[in-house]
Amino acid sequence: MRALRSAFLAAVACLCLVPFARPQDSHYWTCQYGTRATLLGGAVIGSVLDLSGTYYNPGGMSLIEKPDTLMAVKVLQYPRVTLVGNGRENVPLNSHNPGPAPSLIAGTFRFRGLHRHWFGYSYLSRQDVKLGVSVSSTGLRDVLPDAPGSEEYATQFRLDEKVSERWFGLTWSYKISNNVGVGVSQYIAVRSHRASTQELVEALSAESRVAMAFAARQFQYRHVRALWKVGLACDFEAITFGLTLTTPSLAISGSGSTGVNSTVIALDMDGDGGGDDFLAADYRDRQRATYGTPVSLAAGMTIKLQKVRVYWSTEWFARVRPYTVVDAAEFTAQSTGELLSTDVTQELAAVLNMGIGFEWIYSPRFKGYASFNTDYSAKKSGTSTNISLTDWNIHHFMTGAEFAIKNSALTVGLGFSFGDREIGNRPDILERGSLDELWDPFEGLKFRYATFKLIVGFAI
Repeated sequence: MRALRSAFLAAVACLCLVPFARPQDSHYWTCQYGTRATLLGGAVIGSVLDLSGTYYNPGGMSLIEKPDTLMAVKVLQYPRVTLVGNGRENVPLNSHNPGPAPSLIAGTFRFRGLHRHWFGYSYLSRQDVKLGVSVSSTGLRDVLPDAPGSEEYATQFRLDEKVSERWFGLTWSYKISNNVGVGVSQYIAVRSHRASTQELVEALSAESRVAMAFAARQFQYRHVRALWKVGLACDFEAITFGLTLTTPSLAISGSGSTGVNSTVIALDMDGDGGGDDFLAADYRDRQRATYGTPVSLAAGMTIKLQKVRVYWSTEWFARVRPYTVVDAAEFTAQSTGELLSTDVTQELAAVLNMGIGFEWIYSPRFKGYASFNTDYSAKKSGTSTNISLTDWNIHHFMTGAEFAIKNSALTVGLGFSFGDREIGNRPDILERGSLDELWDPFEGLKFRYATFKLIVGFAI
């Protein structure tokens, strides 16, 4: 029984109180906004394009010749996050959710007498994740080291998650001169996140007795915060460049819930004739919750050649030190009396991303676009975080064209993003001790990420 219980604790450690998410949980450059900015991979921090500048660089809004341009862009995406086992006996069950990508709605308003001032508003969907994956297997192997021979076994790992984050912003921009502008966008961010993870391991001994280890973890929280993006933009005949600073978040309100259920039903493996079952379960609602984001610094430029524009941007995101997202009191395991925690925590490493985009002006009515940008994971290796585990690095490719139709412009494009990574080491929920040599049925699982995008935009 000690071996089975140890295997159970290892399985619970695999759960680590965390979900796997689509990459937005530890990535910053997954979503782009606006027609041209999307085709250019978001490498427009040093550019003066359109109303997407309320997000990319508010300093350039006062330099736009027609700031009241209306944008209508639809980005349809087909994201795929698959869970693959390391053996033929593993059967995956993955759900895919094709639909619209996060979008931007922006507009402008004026005040009389403030000709050098530009005022605008924006609403953007910063994250929108719906994820459901699982993998199951059956087979024959030595699952219980203290029992002779091999055992029939069945395993299942399942994850369900939904993340929604909306930003509401007001932007002010001031035209210092004909070529230089500064600005600030203030955002109120509303984040909602819920997830559940389950692991199940069952074994049938040679004596036809069943042992089972089950572990389930769930949490949810809702948080409201404020943040600011400050920008400087310079637009000259042959080159434009810009700088932005995004502040850390300032918490306004937040609450959440968290819970865990860890159960073992097993044989009397130690031969003492007594029951060795194990139970540790606890659920807490209306707990204090918070969500933190790092300070970031960005720079970009656009080089204007004859019929070619070269766009380049880079952004550095600072480290987020360990903190508790949902703070719940310790609970006492029902079967052993030991103290356990169901806290939901977070920690992120510093990240540097960069992107490059190209614009070809074939004629006054036709332009072509291509771009590439990196999207590195901020998940810190070896961390004890349990809200973000997606540590793969993503690469985004985009291409498309813009067609001028009278006084309007139609934009179309295609994009592809990819990344994958084995689960690797996972943080502990319970003390693992010397359990590394025990069989972990979920050790070789691999998550693969891919997204296809179709962009259709219309500007007046």
